[in-house]
Amino acid sequence: MAAKKENTKKAPGETRSERAIDYVMQHPARVLVGGVVIGLGGFFLYKIGKKLIANAQQKNTEFKADDSPEVRQAMVIHDAFNPSGVSILKSFDRTNTSKIFDAAKNITNFDEVIKSYNKLYGGDLMQDLQNELSAEDYQKLMTLISTIPGKAGAPAVNFAKKNQMVVAKKEVYVRKTPDASYHEAWYESSKGNNVLFQAKPGDFIGYATGKQELDLKNNVKFIQVGYIVKKEGLPAAFKPYAGKSYTMWIASSKDFVDIYDYFKPMFLQYPNTKTVVTFKKPLDYYDKTVKGFPAKMVVSISDAKILNEKMLPYCTVEKYVLLGEYIASLTSGKTKYIKFLTVDNTERWVDSNHVKIIEQ
Repeated sequence: MAAKKENTKKAPGETRSERAIDYVMQHPARVLVGGVVIGLGGFFLYKIGKKLIANAQQKNTEFKADDSPEVRQAMVIHDAFNPSGVSILKSFDRTNTSKIFDAAKNITNFDEVIKSYNKLYGGDLMQDLQNELSAEDYQKLMTLISTIPGKAGAPAVNFAKKNQMVVAKKEVYVRKTPDASYHEAWYESSKGNNVLFQAKPGDFIGYATGKQELDLKNNVKFIQVGYIVKKEGLPAAFKPYAGKSYTMWIASSKDFVDIYDYFKPMFLQYPNTKTVVTFKKPLDYYDKTVKGFPAKMVVSISDAKILNEKMLPYCTVEKYVLLGEYIASLTSGKTKYIKFLTVDNTERWVDSNHVKIIEQ
């Protein structure tokens, strides 16, 4: 009797192309660096590619470092986020927390470090710190920075991560902008009035957006807070506001606000908040996108023309090349273009018909 053939049926929906793309994601043998496709095996991609990309990034930033300590500190923190030096491997790297804390000890002008970081890398340092550090380490870092020389006298501050809940501890102004200059005094011009309302002790303000600002003039740290009003099941007084969202700024001093990760301790401390949170929800409450997933990557599925930032032809790549990290899409006429970031941090475009976007 003939031996029974082994069942080699493909998994549902799995095609030859999909298996090839999956292999590319697991074993990135070819990546786009600038206008050149570099063919390297997994280990060599990590080791040699790391050096090539680091050199490219260094040439782009070293002239800016000069003698500015803020620029050097921004570069140290950025390197700590991505020790390998390869941007598409950032999600796999372990953040060097010790390196960040060592840099923070020498920071005397954090606002300039934030500006330098943005100029060098086009990113938001505060947001990146929140993404890379644990809540505990982030709090420690912000406390360390808030006690630097030259900032003495300011009260201890809270720093809120996205969707943490903020409650007024005592009467405090809630403002349109992060500027503490106006106090509703009789002698002040109404032109500078940025006060939305004065919160009372125990008032639920909303959910932190993750954005924070320092009012240098008044040495006050602010956190942005927001919420969206539910679209259904509202008390009569709130029905006109159904589905509307609001953002505001509040001083982050521990004298004025309490910040919570969970409902239970907030309800115990401030029982009145239990009612209001049933219809005031986080700004992303109705978002359909799944949160917390790693970056989307762009892989070519056929020969494709790569366009530069001005949408002009730059180079051509063959299929199954890891192009970079997905940024956005743009439809022009009948063509949809995908914008992505290469491993050397260069923005490029490609026709969506020639690529596949993969969520790692």
